[in-house]
Amino acid sequence: MNSIPLIQTKLMIPAIKNTDLRRAKLTKKLKAIPHHPLTIVHAGAGYGKSTSLALYVTDEKYNCCWYSISATDEDVLPFLSYLVASIRTNTSEFGIELETYINEMDRYIGEQELNVLCSMFINEVLSIKREILIIFDDFHQIEQSFNVNRWMEILLEHIPANLHLVIISRSRPMWKPITKMKAEGSVLEITKDDLVLSQEEVELMLNENFGMTLPQTELNRVYQLTEGWVIALGMIAGQNHDYHQLSGGFRQHSRSLTDLFQYLAMEVFANQSPEIKKFLEGTSILEEMTEEVCNAVMGINNSKSLLEQLSHKNLFIQKITDKQYRYHALFREFLEEQLRTNQQKSYHLLQERAARFFAENNMLEEALLHYEKINQTTAVAAILQEYGLKLLESGKLEALLERLVWIPNPEKDLSCTLWFLQGEILRYRSSYKEAEECYQKAVFVAEKQNDIIGKSKALEGKARIYLDTIQPHHAERLLYEAINLLETSEQESKEEITRLYQLLAENLINLGHGRKAEKWLRRAKGLKIPFTDGSLEARLYLRTGKFEKARITLQTESLGNDIGKSSLPQSHRETELLLSLIAAFTGDGEEAKSLAQQGIHHGLNMKAPFVEACGWIRMGHAVQLINKYDSKLAVDCYETALEIMDSLRIEKGKAEALMGLCYLYGSKGEYHRALDAGELALQETERVKDAWLSSFINLAIGTACFYSNHQSESLRYLTKAEMMFKHCEDEYGQMLSHFWLASLYYQTGQEQCFIENFSSFLKEVQHGDYGFFLHNRTIFGPSDMQVIAPLLIEAQKHQIAPQYVAKHLHDLNLVQMESHPGYTLRIQALGNFRVWLGAKEIEDRGWQRGKAKELFQLFITNKRQAIPKEEIYQILWPDQEEKNAARDFKVALNALNHVLEPQRKARATSFFIIREGAAYGLNPNAGLELDTEMFEQWMISGLEEKDIEKAMTYLKKGLQYYSGDFLLERRYDDWCTNERDRLLGFYLRGVEKLAQLYVRKEDYDTAIDWCQIIVGKDRTWEEAYRLLMYSYYRKNNRPQAIKWYQKCYETLESELGVTPLEPTVHMYEMILAAEIG
Repeated sequence: MNSIPLIQTKLMIPAIKNTDLRRAKLTKKLKAIPHHPLTIVHAGAGYGKSTSLALYVTDEKYNCCWYSISATDEDVLPFLSYLVASIRTNTSEFGIELETYINEMDRYIGEQELNVLCSMFINEVLSIKREILIIFDDFHQIEQSFNVNRWMEILLEHIPANLHLVIISRSRPMWKPITKMKAEGSVLEITKDDLVLSQEEVELMLNENFGMTLPQTELNRVYQLTEGWVIALGMIAGQNHDYHQLSGGFRQHSRSLTDLFQYLAMEVFANQSPEIKKFLEGTSILEEMTEEVCNAVMGINNSKSLLEQLSHKNLFIQKITDKQYRYHALFREFLEEQLRTNQQKSYHLLQERAARFFAENNMLEEALLHYEKINQTTAVAAILQEYGLKLLESGKLEALLERLVWIPNPEKDLSCTLWFLQGEILRYRSSYKEAEECYQKAVFVAEKQNDIIGKSKALEGKARIYLDTIQPHHAERLLYEAINLLETSEQESKEEITRLYQLLAENLINLGHGRKAEKWLRRAKGLKIPFTDGSLEARLYLRTGKFEKARITLQTESLGNDIGKSSLPQSHRETELLLSLIAAFTGDGEEAKSLAQQGIHHGLNMKAPFVEACGWIRMGHAVQLINKYDSKLAVDCYETALEIMDSLRIEKGKAEALMGLCYLYGSKGEYHRALDAGELALQETERVKDAWLSSFINLAIGTACFYSNHQSESLRYLTKAEMMFKHCEDEYGQMLSHFWLASLYYQTGQEQCFIENFSSFLKEVQHGDYGFFLHNRTIFGPSDMQVIAPLLIEAQKHQIAPQYVAKHLHDLNLVQMESHPGYTLRIQALGNFRVWLGAKEIEDRGWQRGKAKELFQLFITNKRQAIPKEEIYQILWPDQEEKNAARDFKVALNALNHVLEPQRKARATSFFIIREGAAYGLNPNAGLELDTEMFEQWMISGLEEKDIEKAMTYLKKGLQYYSGDFLLERRYDDWCTNERDRLLGFYLRGVEKLAQLYVRKEDYDTAIDWCQIIVGKDRTWEEAYRLLMYSYYRKNNRPQAIKWYQKCYETLESELGVTPLEPTVHMYEMILAAEIG
């Protein structure tokens, strides 16, 4: 960020006057400030908020940090720059790292950046081993700033023990943490009621500060009239009013204190000399006054003596430093309104003089404010032409866009810069159509003025629209035109040409021309100008299948730019979105999901809907890789992205979402839906010549055809994809193509073609370090990883890469296997019993024989050991003779094997059910997915974990699998009772610990919900009653706590014949004692 100089007077404690009243009661309350993390002083104008705090810290010699806020501090980076500077008035070394971060950041700030900024600030505060008091004066000036308020909320949620904040404001902040902090006694609040003067204090103020002794009746009248309002009392005392006349005349018109002020201000003003009147009105247009600016505005040379005279008279003017003054806000508003209403020409002239003074002294924001007040659009346009880019880079997009829109188009037509700036802001907001119109107008103006650099920038802006939305065909012509303009012009700039070379390289990557892109990157590096886009090389690596290089480049770039990361939306190029795609390609679903979530948040925070849409697309890819999510969630993600792209009218932006839907529908066997989505996606990518994405879409359609046994169509699309990936030099894409072609040839029995393609596939896996593809579920790999097993077994038979294949067969526990069904057997035994062969669920009628299903459930119950067949006879056929039981067992076993492996060859060894001597059971190396195992693993992890957050995460993941008790349909069979009770025990212990953790986090409502679930499962689970009692007690609902004890007592006595344990009784007694107390 190009930093803007700080005004040091904003960091000074306001000077106090001899007439300022010290009030014992208020001072006593202010002395509690060091004992509270947050103090809020809020009341309307004129109640002495700032004066009271200035008096307090001065009298107490408190080493505080003061920050007087102005309306121009509404962006979070200027706000934090001043905050750091205020602390440095006492601690010079504070915030060096934070200041560097602030100065190098630019433009828009999102939630992630706010968290980083706050974390860095908190860490800096903690490094100071003493108490810090920060006073924010006039906070109401920026109360509408979302980012500043959000930053303050984050700070209050994690406020260090040595930090004390004082907020002085006309209104009470609405920060979320305040309610909780107030309940904890962490907030000191000082309101209008604390600040108004009592009648005794009014008498003291008039007597001691103004030497006035009033009769009691007059004192009563003054107090009734002013209601203890400090500013009004000062005006009355300062002017020695006739109180009879004042109270009578004023009360005839109004009872409003605001009207009283207007009345008194007019009286004050009327009593001044003509010279002072003129000076008061003329300088009221200034936020702050110095001798120099007042002389320039008023056209005089004696401003210094006039300012000193006003200060001596106490005419609502505050001396900030020896040379700087400012009026009380209410008085200045009164004076300025007087001037604007009664002397319009003078008002206009004075504003113009002030603007010129500030412009000449390079105080351009102040100049803009004065020109805007008199609608000087031409002058504003001239300043923005010079200063607009700096505003853009300092993050003031909102204010800049408002000003650009405010300037009439005919005036913007005089400068290509203004149209360019407006186009830039609209592009960042994903308003691409409107942005393109602005860039085109900039091109037109630049051509008229023969401005080569201006035209090149405007063409670059247009090209960036198509780069943002990955439409390389449209971007290509614009980039070559911009480059040609600069290369053939005397106005050539190395910085400009380097940036254009980089953009052209990016566009060539999008077109699938990797080698050409590398050539232009080398040309850019040859100019020795630092790269503005560090992720460009990463995207080149990504599109050529070099994932590890891409990941390292992005992570290195991210770390290198942690200080100073641009927070402008970068469209599909956002680091999180690129890393999410890499994670999806390499099979790390959870990481892909987390990064996609960050991308979505980034888009929302930056008001960049295209970035948000890309985040939803990457989220769709990610959730396909995580078993616990239903495929409908992925569909929802893609459809959300499509809706956003529709609203933005970016057809090309839909291609990746449609591609994701094509792959998803294809893997589910929904051929026609997959084909429709894939063909729509291809229309968009082929229209803009995005060869790389077109390659993946062809691959997705090819896999959809494969899953639905449209073999000739599958061959056509897969062959085309392989050819296109080769043209794009994407090694990963070529590996994927050869895998699916090998799978197709294996399916159709074309042995030689299988050997050729699987050989190529394995070579590419080894060369590209893609070993993860054989073990992790990836976005373009098989939806069921067991598909790979029969291919490896077949490869071993043909001696294809024998050592490499042998290693992976060993890793998959398939060394001795001669065949494999090629799918995962997934079993849901908790709740309703369900079984899937890969993606296909076995329907009830598919079991053929009821005993086959029961036999399988018996094997699942005893999954860790084989069961002797005699024991099986006794369990399933207890009333039959052994000969008949053996016959029925054989029939049931054959039926079971046929259900689980319908394509198994006759007399071939079964894969999922194995025989060990005379015992039978599940194959431990078959890679079964059994919900009871996942449930048990997560619950054990959660019960053993000491870290609260980790334990809660593990327990919640485990509980997702518990959709009901074990084998519900066998609830009356004794052989599964022990396993059902064992798993139910894990469930109850897990829910109990989760409830305990919620109690520790003081989330009593959620704890109560979980405890009621426990009691619903087991009415005698005493710890659940104790937690319920304690939670209601902490919620101050003692009657409900007592009811739960009574219910516990009655249940234990009726069900078990026992009374509650001692800890339960002690808790009950504690609740009763509290109720009595």
